[in-house]
Amino acid sequence: MREYSVQETVGVSTNQHQQRTEEEQRSDTYSWTRNWYPLAAVDDLDAVRPHAAQLLGRRLVLWRDAGGDWRCFEDLCPHRKVPLSEGSVEKDGSLMCGYHGWRWNGEGKAVCIPQVGSVDAKAEATACASRRSAATTYPTQVLQGLIWVWAESGPLAFIESAAAAPILDPTRSQAQNWSSGFSNYVRDVPGDFTCYIENMTDQSHVSWAHHGAAGNREGARSGYFKVTRMEQHDEPARGFNFTFDWSGNSKSISKGTTYTFTPPHYNGFNTGGRKSSLWIYAVPSSATSTRLIINSGTDGRVNLPWRRRLMRALQPRWVSHLVLNAVNDGDIIFMHEQSRHNQAVQPRDWSHHYFTPGDSDKGVMAFRKWLATAAGGGPEYAGPVAPEAWFSGLGRLRRRELLDRYSQHTQNCASCSKALWQTEVGQKVAAAVIAAAALAAAVVLGRGVPLLSPAVGACVAAGAAAAWALAKLRRLHASLTFTDWVIAEKHAHASPPEPATV
Repeated sequence: MREYSVQETVGVSTNQHQQRTEEEQRSDTYSWTRNWYPLAAVDDLDAVRPHAAQLLGRRLVLWRDAGGDWRCFEDLCPHRKVPLSEGSVEKDGSLMCGYHGWRWNGEGKAVCIPQVGSVDAKAEATACASRRSAATTYPTQVLQGLIWVWAESGPLAFIESAAAAPILDPTRSQAQNWSSGFSNYVRDVPGDFTCYIENMTDQSHVSWAHHGAAGNREGARSGYFKVTRMEQHDEPARGFNFTFDWSGNSKSISKGTTYTFTPPHYNGFNTGGRKSSLWIYAVPSSATSTRLIINSGTDGRVNLPWRRRLMRALQPRWVSHLVLNAVNDGDIIFMHEQSRHNQAVQPRDWSHHYFTPGDSDKGVMAFRKWLATAAGGGPEYAGPVAPEAWFSGLGRLRRRELLDRYSQHTQNCASCSKALWQTEVGQKVAAAVIAAAALAAAVVLGRGVPLLSPAVGACVAAGAAAAWALAKLRRLHASLTFTDWVIAEKHAHASPPEPATV
């Protein structure tokens, strides 16, 4: 995987909010925009077309230029204010607006204006040289298989971004012997970014919200969660971390597990023995939606059985994504509804809004304290309310919309979209085999062959095998598109937990 450095630009933003005053630069308040954010996994993007994205309410477009570098522009044509993501990447590596055919190079400079150039080539050159025809560009780079975008545009943004490093997973960055089978899972989920950070600081919810997928509510210690060390840093950019004991509920999260929140988006879990690592980026797409990017890994020095090593090497990405889809389904409805109730709460009112008597809530309140004292209460979102595809309303969405795996993940995942296509083709083949087997059985019986003959048995066996395959493929298709997550059904056969003895 080629890793790109920050790209320089000649395109200049005309947005005045990007030119900060000296007073803003001297402020100690954490800046949400002067940061790198991961927006997409390179493996999921088609290099010959543009891709819409969103960050802090700004609509962006990602695309790859003639030099093979991924670029990020504002998703807005300077001509008549239409989305550039609805255009195309041309053979010469320029980005073309699909409305009038204007084109830009990777630096954001207009290189073709057909309506002017077809009449007067000199006038076209003048128009292309104008700052008004330039696309608004954002610093971009590729690291650890992710496309990172700086959340400000303009010349100053390129200078500042060059001096700042993205928040990469420290364990993966430092270790050279971690397994190479990393893959990034990306899902757009409804709900406020701050609620998802809270959710990740509190692993005690896993036993209930994810019962049957990643948790288990049964047992005397299902609710046990003990914080052994809490550290909240004075510097806003360092966030906080704490060590906790949840060993009664998880084999991977042990007594020495440390949770780290590094602003603005990094959530990491490292075990005491450093044999496994889980990192989650929660990216604030808009005021009502969050993009989750999840990855995990195991130290290559861990001596795994050869069967597990072989399975890990051969397993396609979509297999692990199905597990992560199920885990996320357990959170989404809660996060969406929590976001609706939290929207009117003032930054310093959380101790009254929430009742948080347990250790499991210490991370939640540490995050809320950080937001209130260091980060202005939370991200500020630019632009108009996002369109429906980005979960625009905080009103009640239907379960089908909330848990729509297809639009939130599958359609944008190269591995899962391919698996979905294969399941659809497989269902058609299985249905055809069932029909052919039934027809063949009818023909054979019509010729007077006995019902218990090998020929009829072969037809029945083929039809039964195809019916079994069809049922399996339909379940797989549902797991890639929509599977309702009903807590009552997940808990239907669980016995009430016994009194804990700690």
